[in-house]
Amino acid sequence: MSRSKFILSLSTIAVTLSVIIIAASCHRQNKVITEDTGYASEQSASEKTFNDVEDISYHASVVSSGSSMNYRTTATTSLGCATVHKSADSIVIDFGTTDCICTDGRARRGQIIVTYTGKYADSGSIHKITFNNFYQNDNKVTGTKTVTNMGTNALGQPWFNVAVNGSVTLSGGGTISANWNRVRTWIAGYSTPSNFADDVYSISGSGTMTRANGTTVTINIPVATPLIVAAGCKWIEAGTITFTLPGGATRSLNYGTTPVCDNQAQLTLANGKVINITKP
Repeated sequence: MSRSKFILSLSTIAVTLSVIIIAASCHRQNKVITEDTGYASEQSASEKTFNDVEDISYHASVVSSGSSMNYRTTATTSLGCATVHKSADSIVIDFGTTDCICTDGRARRGQIIVTYTGKYADSGSIHKITFNNFYQNDNKVTGTKTVTNMGTNALGQPWFNVAVNGSVTLSGGGTISANWNRVRTWIAGYSTPSNFADDVYSISGSGTMTRANGTTVTINIPVATPLIVAAGCKWIEAGTITFTLPGGATRSLNYGTTPVCDNQAQLTLANGKVINITKP
């Protein structure tokens, strides 16, 4: 091969390699990296589900045995969705075998079972909540929630240690498993026990959630920005959750700093991008 042809060949190779490198670089820059953010909505669904059953259990504890709990919104009569059956140390809240649409717009069927050592509002009392074919919006709820009344804090507000070891099996497939501890503080409505509508709680704590896809996420709800849950709202109203994902990456879910009853929250990713999350 002549010297001129050899130089031309090297030049051609160099140009080709440059084009390949530039193209690959552009491809990397233009590639959209997406993240499965389902952990945020799954946490919101499981958190609210287990909070709801505690509220229902408390409401049932202050009515007479045989009473109907007035959750129904679509009834043609004044009867409630669930019938309350009490013994000396237990409560069965029976929604029946077909769905009833409750006042919060959620469909429920099956039974919530509560065993207790004292009244919910009594310091030192323990309430253990389990389920018998209980469904909320066609999602089956199983496991145990244990609530211990710890007395009152410096502000005179009742507060509770809460342990959840349970699951929500989704109607569309997959199971969300929750294993966490919470501090639940009754910040409004505790002075009017017969009026459930004005009850508001703050919730902080930590634990893990195994997602429907099988991955495990660590969850922390800081004391400084607790979740705010009101009896009169279908969704969590305020607060922040920090998620630690497999591999150690962290994400922040913000429900807002001022309590607002809506179905929106904002998830902040590592690059600062904010994604709107619709609460289930």
